Amino acid sequence: MGIMTAEDVLRVLRDRCGEAMGEPLDIVVTRRDVRDEASFRGTGVLDLYAELFPASERDSPDDMLRWLLSDDVGEIRHFYVGDRAMSYRLDSRCFILRAAERAVGLAFFTYDHASDLIYCNHVGIGAAWRGRGLARAFYRAIVEMLDALFPRNIGVVLEVEPFDHDHLEVIIDDLERAGRRQLAANTQAEIRRLLRVSWYDGLDYSVFCGVQTMRPLVCRSPCLDPSLPSSQWAGGEENYWLMWRARTGAPIMETGAGKLWHKAVTAIYIEILAKSLVAADPDDRRGYWDYATALTAKTLRAASEVHLARCLGDDDRALLTRWRRLAIDLPI
Repeated sequence: MGIMTAEDVLRVLRDRCGEAMGEPLDIVVTRRDVRDEASFRGTGVLDLYAELFPASERDSPDDMLRWLLSDDVGEIRHFYVGDRAMSYRLDSRCFILRAAERAVGLAFFTYDHASDLIYCNHVGIGAAWRGRGLARAFYRAIVEMLDALFPRNIGVVLEVEPFDHDHLEVIIDDLERAGRRQLAANTQAEIRRLLRVSWYDGLDYSVFCGVQTMRPLVCRSPCLDPSLPSSQWAGGEENYWLMWRARTGAPIMETGAGKLWHKAVTAIYIEILAKSLVAADPDDRRGYWDYATALTAKTLRAASEVHLARCLGDDDRALLTRWRRLAIDLPI
């Protein structure tokens, strides 16, 4: 069977999910179908965004609108850091899954022209619409659309929060013994990390690992708020693993994984994050730029040999099986 087009996937999505819910489904895209602030807000996607993601993980609506409709529109943007001229070229799109013209799913992606990489920022489906394969069908339709929008792209990269296997084993041991079904917020967050990695693993993503440790490499993300005093930037840093999926139809190759790792880290933390934040904040451009580039360079120096591996090992899959047997409903 050949690769399904976005229209094929959407048709399957409608057949399997839309009729079952009694609602027609469609996908609209910013700057193609949704071209201004009023129409973007009118989809209800910002309400869905607030429902799906905690405040600590959300960008401000004003920033999203700026990126999607004016700043990251595929044009070269120029700025200065001191006397040094810089530029970047991004294209951000929000894909909105609608039922009866109201948002029930969203996905936010950014294409970096410098690296030909697509960065996946957020993907989510409303609680009432989860199940029946809707999330995977939505994601696959988006990937087909991205390939059409950006024919030079080489694949998608994303960040996931690291999970601690040993800690999760203790949590699941306790749940199995006690039979508890109410989970504390910190326990839910830890389990969701495993579930999120599992979801992307099911979409054929790989994770960047160190050859010597055989463990996922840790990226240290710079603080996302340059307006804070520089003494507080370190407190706003986060650790992530990077996951990768080659362009549709292309095999995942381990050869050149080190170069791909360097390209991915630079794209996310310099081209997409640091440059856009520095360009938007004229007050302390040099200070934040030096901080962000130094932190990124430290991440790159920490990995001498890199390879791509499946996201979950056998022990992780066994742990996931035990979690599923508990039959606790915990959306990711």
